[in-house]
Amino acid sequence: MKRTISAALFVVFLLCLATGASAKVIIKLANSGPANPDNRTVKAVEIFKALVEKGTRGEVEVQAYHASALGNEREALEGIRLGTIQMGTLSSGPVPGFFAPVMVFDIPYLFSSAPAAWHAFNGSFGKEFSEAFVKKTGVRILSITENGYRHFTNAVREIRVPADMKGLKFRTMENPLHMEMVKALGGDPTPIAFGELYMALQQKVVDGMECPVVLIHDMKFYEVQKYMVLDGHLYNPLFVFINERFFQKKLSPEQRKVVAEAAKVLAATHNGFSQEANIQGIAKLKAKGMKIYKPTKEELAQFRDIAQPAALEYLKKKVGEAWVQKAIKAAEEGEKAVGDRADAIVQEHIRMANQKYQELVKK
Repeated sequence: MKRTISAALFVVFLLCLATGASAKVIIKLANSGPANPDNRTVKAVEIFKALVEKGTRGEVEVQAYHASALGNEREALEGIRLGTIQMGTLSSGPVPGFFAPVMVFDIPYLFSSAPAAWHAFNGSFGKEFSEAFVKKTGVRILSITENGYRHFTNAVREIRVPADMKGLKFRTMENPLHMEMVKALGGDPTPIAFGELYMALQQKVVDGMECPVVLIHDMKFYEVQKYMVLDGHLYNPLFVFINERFFQKKLSPEQRKVVAEAAKVLAATHNGFSQEANIQGIAKLKAKGMKIYKPTKEELAQFRDIAQPAALEYLKKKVGEAWVQKAIKAAEEGEKAVGDRADAIVQEHIRMANQKYQELVKK
């Protein structure tokens, strides 16, 4: 009898173990950026992973796939929409095909500083945009961070004014507004998936591209691009996406809270790491042989005066006056809220991000 009871208890114990094991929730997170350990997104995602797994006591496991391991950004976003991928840290590149109003983020010269953009992302505009996005796509935006200011590079000649862009073929994201902007400035836009960009530049399928400083360095584009102009035509967001059905049905209320809060930390630390890398990146790119030109105010005005009106006209036709005005208002509110504290806010985020990461490394 004792043996029978012991055997029964052992079976129950094994069943409990199996039930506990099967209860673990896996989050596959897709990222198209490089897998370098010191990369800004890799570090921010590591912090997110640690917060989620600790906050859920190991009930939720985050598995990060960098360097487009789960497909290019369009494929990853489609996977998140379908639920085959749970999360992603993706740029706005493929988003217009799913939700056109995202293009208002790409109004040329919209944000006067990165902190002004962060204020817009975290405020009422970001919330309203996220609510409309999930209703349309079934994908929730947990937070919005920066991909950074985008600058033009090429392998043919130095660009100082828009006239210097004439006849050059530039890679753009799969974003109609980006293409319209390049056309207005005199270039020839050519959409190419980010994962294929290096080879396209190397094989001279295109002459140049437009990209944040951090990615130019991390993806070693300096090997195939000689010139860069610091025109900062776009301030590009990076979205932290999650499948809405997964978020609501697979996670408990407590787990949802942990994931949502950790996503905010992901965004804030990513902003810090990104700004730090950007500050260091210019010097590194010069050391690698890139010729970098910073336009004067007058030269920059030429770019803005051509690019912005063309973009606004295009946007009003495609997404309507309302979304355009909301974005412009959010940018103005961000600028007022930040005032002359932009540099100080950037330094605060850099310190916070590195502190969070050091805490993670020491454990």
